[in-house]
Amino acid sequence: MKRTAIAFFVAATLATTAYAQTPLPLARAVVSDEVAGRTLMKMQINATVARQLVDACLEFARTQAGGPGTYAIFVLSPTGDIIDAHVTDGTLPIGVETGLMKARTALYARTPSSEVAQRFPNLDGRAIRMDLGRDRGLSYYFVGGGLPIVVENQLIGAMGVGGGNMDEMCAYTALTKVLGPQKPLPQPAARGGGAGGNAPAGGGGGRGGQ
Repeated sequence: MKRTAIAFFVAATLATTAYAQTPLPLARAVVSDEVAGRTLMKMQINATVARQLVDACLEFARTQAGGPGTYAIFVLSPTGDIIDAHVTDGTLPIGVETGLMKARTALYARTPSSEVAQRFPNLDGRAIRMDLGRDRGLSYYFVGGGLPIVVENQLIGAMGVGGGNMDEMCAYTALTKVLGPQKPLPQPAARGGGAGGNAPAGGGGGRGGQ
């Protein structure tokens, strides 16, 4: 476990430092005034930046040892609409579904889905939350890989990645590259500490899972 935690920390550090840059201004990350005039919603990630996030995640996947693997990538608006998405060849349907669920979890909770998983580590805590948000197209999914998209303290969307073995890091690296430095990822919780056999909190943060 110690070796895994160290590897995760190093990967997160590299993701943060490799793309050190001036943060993308909020005005360039959200829709134009003209679009907002039609939709009556300004604080929403624009399609150009959403595509850049998808492309950056795919670039990260291509650099991984053993090939790009399979990934389902979703970028959502603050209202849960899909702004951009990409599914690589060979991704199983469950990877597509969980990628979207992770994005919805990050949007619903305003926090990484891995942090949600750590907050509710046992079956009892999760069971009473499984159906929360469903009537609004949101959800709680207790696996890492979903991150809120926040620029200048404004939530402008959410990103979710499923189907791979580095889902959370794929999303985190993309956000760092396109938007600038991000808050550190939640540290992996020690296994055997009450998870009760549930899906791992990291869910693809280098520890497997959908």
